[in-house]
Amino acid sequence: MTATVERIKQQIRSLASDEAEELLRDLQHEYPSHARSGDETEAGSIEAAWDAEIDVRVKEIEEGKVELISGAELRRSTDALMLQLGLKRPA
Repeated sequence: MTATVERIKQQIRSLASDEAEELLRDLQHEYPSHARSGDETEAGSIEAAWDAEIDVRVKEIEEGKVELISGAELRRSTDALMLQLGLKRPA
């Protein structure tokens, strides 16, 4: 790599994480990869959508907007719902 690229990489490493993320989004928008096949582009879009969903859910947890339940409580409520619906629990 050229000295210029190395210098830029060093400067990027010194950015705050939100600044680095903004820079990455700008660069991806400015220089989209045309070398990707359709499947890779679609897979990247799906992965980006899941990443965004995960970020939203983590933020909701951190902000106390959602109430977490234990696995045991989830199992109890699922079993109760299945019983109410007359369904048998899979073995």
